Amino acid sequence: MKNKSVWVIECGQYSDYRVVGVFSSEEYAIKICELLNAGREYAKATVAEWPLDPAVEDLNAGRHLYEVTMLRDGSVERVERETLDIDNLDGNAKIWMRSASPYYRGKGVEDCLVKTVFAEDDVHAIKIVNERRTQLIALNEWPVPDEE
Repeated sequence: MKNKSVWVIECGQYSDYRVVGVFSSEEYAIKICELLNAGREYAKATVAEWPLDPAVEDLNAGRHLYEVTMLRDGSVERVERETLDIDNLDGNAKIWMRSASPYYRGKGVEDCLVKTVFAEDDVHAIKIVNERRTQLIALNEWPVPDEE
């Protein structure tokens, strides 16, 4: 079976950030990382899983990239087709805590989920993001804003 990921040893941050090595298995990466970190007090290396050939399968299947902004109750604020960019290739979901922002505080603007996904159309993109929204809520990973 073909690997869908590689494991990368990373170290440092900002201008000091570097990839130390790329490994075919998590086991190998952890083994080397532990050896690298032996005796180190700071700037320890870490292992991260990186997807192999991100987006290629989706693009070959004719899917497009969409960004969906969805409220906790499932209402869609925005769905828009996007162009592939360095900042949206990972498809991470993030909760935009607008309630904590000084700009939005006191204006009744709800926090929202913002996620980029590969989908066939707007409706398909909304369905995918809605599934992620329900997972976040079920796992209690959607933070509740502080009371003002």
